[in-house]
Amino acid sequence: MKPYSKILIYLLVFVAGAAVAIGFGVATNLNRLPDVEEATMPKTFNQMVSEALAEVPTIKPADAYQTVHTNPNTLIVDVRDPADIAFTGMIPGAINVTLGTLTYKADHEVPEAWRDPNFADFSRPIITTCETGEMAALAGKLLKDMGYTNVHILEGATVAWKEAGYPTDAR
Repeated sequence: MKPYSKILIYLLVFVAGAAVAIGFGVATNLNRLPDVEEATMPKTFNQMVSEALAEVPTIKPADAYQTVHTNPNTLIVDVRDPADIAFTGMIPGAINVTLGTLTYKADHEVPEAWRDPNFADFSRPIITTCETGEMAALAGKLLKDMGYTNVHILEGATVAWKEAGYPTDAR
């Protein structure tokens, strides 16, 4: 046997082995790269507020005032921390449910003791508010994401409500 024949045989065996290995890998998905979740970019507070305002309708103070007086079932939810309410007061008839507790108080799957009965009806008209509207936007989107179907964000929130001449209760 000529010396180059041995090399040729070794080369053929190597190529055949590689072909079998590749074929085995394809058949068993061993050569597949693991799935990598697409990286998500972090969002800023302002980006989250903008997204919320794009997804949940707003309501002007005059329209909210009219809605509350024509439909007493309308729920106004002020999502500020209680200490922050003293600055502007609270819209009469509104309930205070902080944004942090809204996540479970409006959830129908947590233990009943954790829930707020005001959120029992997913179709109840709800208007979210805070001081100037940003937290209300986040709350409105949260409620929408949880399945509430009749949610509005008070445009300009409690500050705009007061500027429109409507009353607030001191807290």
